[in-house]
Amino acid sequence: MSLVAFLIAMGSTLFLLALLPFCAVGINFKNNACHSFGMYHLAPFSSKCYYNPDVLSTVPVMTERHDYDQETHSAITDDGYILNVFRITSKNQKPTKSPVFVQHGIATNSGPWVDIGNRSLAFRLADEGYDVWLGNVRGSTYSNAHEELNVNIPKYWEFNLDTIAQKDIKTQLQLVADQTGRAGDIIYIGHSMGTTLGFMHASENPGKKQGLIKGLIALAPIVYLDGITVLELATPIGIPILDILGILQIKGLLYQEELIHRFLTGFCKTVSPGVCFLLINVAFGKTVQFQAEDLLLYYSYWPSGISIYQLKQYLQIVRSKRFQKFDYGSKKNMEIYGQAKPPKYDLSKIDIPVRLFYGKSDSLYKQKNTDRLFGEIGSDNKEQYPTPSDITGEDFDHIDFMYSKNMEKNLYKMLFEVLDSEFGENSVN
Repeated sequence: MSLVAFLIAMGSTLFLLALLPFCAVGINFKNNACHSFGMYHLAPFSSKCYYNPDVLSTVPVMTERHDYDQETHSAITDDGYILNVFRITSKNQKPTKSPVFVQHGIATNSGPWVDIGNRSLAFRLADEGYDVWLGNVRGSTYSNAHEELNVNIPKYWEFNLDTIAQKDIKTQLQLVADQTGRAGDIIYIGHSMGTTLGFMHASENPGKKQGLIKGLIALAPIVYLDGITVLELATPIGIPILDILGILQIKGLLYQEELIHRFLTGFCKTVSPGVCFLLINVAFGKTVQFQAEDLLLYYSYWPSGISIYQLKQYLQIVRSKRFQKFDYGSKKNMEIYGQAKPPKYDLSKIDIPVRLFYGKSDSLYKQKNTDRLFGEIGSDNKEQYPTPSDITGEDFDHIDFMYSKNMEKNLYKMLFEVLDSEFGENSVN
């Protein structure tokens, strides 16, 4: 045998021997969830990895897979946007408590409310007897249709936070009221941008006037953004960039969701799961609650379509230090608002019960901003809770409200106490 042949034979033998441990546990190239970030590179061979069918799935499919009843309802806003709202109830019992409307945050959709199995908020609410409705605002994955426009037309993306609060939130809540017959008995739960929209809606439509929601729960509330270093640094650069995009007729971003999600889940699995986890920490604050097996689930539903004017309005709020409507510039402001500056949202008009849940590891959290929000809310029935409040070193960051490994003890225990007692009677008569 020649030296070359000998080396090839030895190399092949060593390679086969190296594969023996993996052969013992089997090979599954579909594996897409691992118990540690480092194992994703060896996902097909590792016993610490498995196949999770909820990765790159849909809300209706996930709901039925986890043995809950689901309905898809559509509503059309007065400016032609077609919104899909998912209703989720338990198979074991009919809803005995109030309808709960859950609104997602920025650049995402309702997927994270159902994608972590029995830890998911929507399923836990249904288990407790609540009638669960998951909202999806215009431009996001499940509400990206229009009677006349499509997402590839710049005009489709000509909306801001005010538009969504005035039209999408009201339309979806009215849908829930019409379907359940329980107008005025709906509990609104929002996360991140979902809280911004909830406070906008509630301040513009005080309880007795709007007759739709009876209480508001804000998870990781976003109203004031003073002192958030990354946003204050981004604002002087970000606003001009967004203006340039508008001039170039690039008004919608990240709306090629299927392509983006497939790329990100592939990258995070095979190239650098560590980088993907680092991105979560950089964007939302350091998390000790996020589990490695949820990594590809997160990137299955984030990001989702967004208008440049949503981003611009948040940067305007950072710059002005006011919770204000969209700033079109003094001339157009005069035409629209009758004043040079955009008007503020008057939080003192909110007269329904409000509960704030915030995490001290959230990169968008500042105690002074939470206290300012809390102080300006007009309702005399309001409380705020750090989450978790009693476990050192486990403070939530921004996305832990959706993905915490200890959701039950760190959030749900207090949340259900609030829902079942502090919001008053909510049983069906």
